[in-house]
Amino acid sequence: MNATRFSAVPFTLKRSSDLWDAHGGYESTTETAHGLVRLEADQLVIQWRIAVQTEKMGDTWETSETIEPVKEIVIPLAKVAGAAVPPRRWWHIRGPRLVIAASDLLAFEKIAGEQGLKLKHPAKMVLRIKRPDRLLAEEFAAELSLAMVRLPADPAENEQLASPARHAVAPGQANVPADSPSEDA
Repeated sequence: MNATRFSAVPFTLKRSSDLWDAHGGYESTTETAHGLVRLEADQLVIQWRIAVQTEKMGDTWETSETIEPVKEIVIPLAKVAGAAVPPRRWWHIRGPRLVIAASDLLAFEKIAGEQGLKLKHPAKMVLRIKRPDRLLAEEFAAELSLAMVRLPADPAENEQLASPARHAVAPGQANVPADSPSEDA
């Protein structure tokens, strides 16, 4: 079996908030999402796990950390407009970013909302990547562009594409379409 291998890019997203109460107490909350974005045949797979660290200071000092289970969404490439790693600029102190744009606002709905990563714009995912992963992210953006070019031009054909098999397929069943296409976007 000759399987096509695509790159996967690790990313992080971080948010923090601070709250002072009327009694001089202070609470700081930091959410860090560690994730992975990858291609699988005609789909974009995004997985992430959020770690929440809370520090409370007042009469006492408390620190707590919770880690949520891994979440995953699968987006058909027909709903993706493209990806890019913007060029380096001297004012980009935080490091490189991988920007993935959607061609359908529903594509990132499960990520953009309250239950997801709370994106700033529902059609654009801006993922912070580590400096050593910049070339990997550029390769990923190129592979995504190539995969999108290879999609059928007719939108009706995109709906008929079977999701990639995550299980073994018998040799005689390779050309049999799935009963119902996956719509996990």
